[in-house]
Amino acid sequence: MILTVSQQLWLLSGTVFLLAVASDLLDGALARRLDQVTKIGGLIDHAADATFVTITITCLALQQERSLLLPMLIILAFTQYVIDSRAHRGQRLIASRLGRYNGIGYFLFAGALLLDEVVTPSPIWGIALMLTYWALFTTTLLSIFDRALAQRQS
Repeated sequence: MILTVSQQLWLLSGTVFLLAVASDLLDGALARRLDQVTKIGGLIDHAADATFVTITITCLALQQERSLLLPMLIILAFTQYVIDSRAHRGQRLIASRLGRYNGIGYFLFAGALLLDEVVTPSPIWGIALMLTYWALFTTTLLSIFDRALAQRQS
């Protein structure tokens, strides 16, 4: 993704993105179907997702001269998620509902940023991207605070 975005190979970037989404959807379903779900597999899957969306959003933010606050916050939120779940000590990841929605939102937002490069969108699209960016920023921040509160209470 870094290479395709830096070289402005937008159709190839879109293909890489779609392959990443498809493989993410398929690997989880396949693991469940074959009863191969493991704690380390869940950690690797979530780490791959977080890495991919962070790289994609960061590359596109640099390309489009957008803020890097969201990708930095995604890294912080994922790190907190791993530590609070004690996944680094072999425990199963414990996702919050807001965290799940944010994870889906990051993929959708990354796809929308890519789409922004492939087509010439209307000015409303730019406003929608900006609002989505700040909505994800806010909900990620809320998720971080929610996890911190939950950890403090337990």
